[in-house]
Amino acid sequence: MRFRTNQHIRKIINFVVVSNLLLTFMVSGMMLQAQNQEVTIVAPYKPVISDAFKKTLNPVLVDTVIEAPSVTYGISSEPVYTAYEISAIKPSLIDVETEQEMRRNYLKAGFGNYTMPYVELFTNSLSSEDFSIGFHARHLSSKGEIEDYGTSDFSQNEVGLSVSRYLKNSVVAGNVYYDRDVVHYYGYEPAEFPNDSIGDEDLRQRFSTIGANFSLLSNNKRKQKTGYMAGISLYHLSDLYETSEFKVGLASNLNTKNEFFDFVESQELGADLNVDFYSNSDSLISESTIMAELKPYLRLNFEFLDLTLGVKGVMASDSSSDFYVYPDIRASYQVIPGFLRFYATISGGLDRNSYLSVSTENPWVNPLFPLGFTSTKYDFKGGVTGKVNAMIDYNFSVSYAEIENMLLFNNDFVSPFSPTISQNFGNKFTGIYDDAKVTTVSVELGYQQIRFLNLLFTANYRDYQMATQAKPWHKPTLEAAVSARYYLTEQISFSGDLYFRSQTYAQIVENGSLKIEELSAYGDLNLGGSYNINDRVSVFVNLNNVLATRYFRWYNYPSQRINVMGGFTFSF
Repeated sequence: MRFRTNQHIRKIINFVVVSNLLLTFMVSGMMLQAQNQEVTIVAPYKPVISDAFKKTLNPVLVDTVIEAPSVTYGISSEPVYTAYEISAIKPSLIDVETEQEMRRNYLKAGFGNYTMPYVELFTNSLSSEDFSIGFHARHLSSKGEIEDYGTSDFSQNEVGLSVSRYLKNSVVAGNVYYDRDVVHYYGYEPAEFPNDSIGDEDLRQRFSTIGANFSLLSNNKRKQKTGYMAGISLYHLSDLYETSEFKVGLASNLNTKNEFFDFVESQELGADLNVDFYSNSDSLISESTIMAELKPYLRLNFEFLDLTLGVKGVMASDSSSDFYVYPDIRASYQVIPGFLRFYATISGGLDRNSYLSVSTENPWVNPLFPLGFTSTKYDFKGGVTGKVNAMIDYNFSVSYAEIENMLLFNNDFVSPFSPTISQNFGNKFTGIYDDAKVTTVSVELGYQQIRFLNLLFTANYRDYQMATQAKPWHKPTLEAAVSARYYLTEQISFSGDLYFRSQTYAQIVENGSLKIEELSAYGDLNLGGSYNINDRVSVFVNLNNVLATRYFRWYNYPSQRINVMGGFTFSF
């Protein structure tokens, strides 16, 4: 406050001083004007211009370059010695695992109760950028008996050879294989048919399949703009009852990754074309079926969104021709990259129930099996998947599908057992087709701590709304499984699997009338352990159906009780 007051006083003083000076000059001027007198001078006027004198100045160049004087100098010093001595530092050891020696062959063999030998061989060429050749063979059989039922001997045999040739821009691959599986229709109790003499050969069934696959596809490693695939597959299946199936399948794909839109990170425009031809025959009829499918699609990848827009057009022809159109739309969105992703699909399709597919799912089918098409008109599915942390991942989904002609397996109480025996045992299965609406809830949880503990939990709940059938025969409502592997040390590990299957239903004939039979829910616990003697040889022991329960996957077909198998593995 004082500072501002002083400034104000100084301004007033300056103003007063300046005002007094101006007033003094004005008064002096007035006084001089009052003293002026008029004076007149008379003389001739001669204007004169004085001579001009030019200065003689010449420019002088001044040299500003200063020559540096010659200076000589040097450094004079004496070395200083210290008593410190440098000692060598021992390098720290880094534990780096050396690359394991690659071996061409892997053999696994064992033997168990129920007179069950097992042997499996894998052999493959070593790592190469030019080609790959692999061979696989497997045998598993059993001569054990199941109490109170017919002979249940079985054997599973397969052998295959695969070859791949890596070219500059493409890969040529092919494989040939042969499978031979033997089962027996043991699903009846001989004590209930004392008047029928049935030998093991009367119950025997054998499926023999020979096939090959060949394909040519682009090499994705070269990041080509255009991709392609063309392949052919064929097989011939025959059994002991004059039933056979021959299939030729053609599959192709053409796609381009050229940029059509600027607002996406990557894109692919392509189309799939598949054509399948079936020729089926049994002891009564022969028929041919053809199915062709064309699916154009557009795949777009944004920063967090993956989107596929497609549609399927399918033509199927057997005794009549039909054309179907199905949606194929898929989307997934990353909320938290790597940890949380939402996905949704709208799909559908047409499937051929071939003799190979039905006999693989249920080997006790009647050779006179009604083959047909199953059409999934639409299947809406949505879910969420991701990780909780580095060790726990998850997948949860809900779907709703409308299916036409869904295949159900049911015991055949109409067809006779064989041409020579008129009695029907109901130990073979036939197919029943019905429309259904299916709601599915699926859960998957995984835990993985490398070389310590791996856990996997899966569960599927399905609700079937059948159009005409009372129950979805032999289809469970709930299936769940827990698999675990625990590494006690680098040499010793243990494994365990627990399966649960809810009750199912079968339609049987009793006293000449149809009856619904319930198959109880069951659990199946399997345990195993292995010990690595060295990096080449290990031994193992497996215990299947540890609870020793007799459960029924199919009506009147009980499982074996506890099964113990021990063996070894050898890589060379």
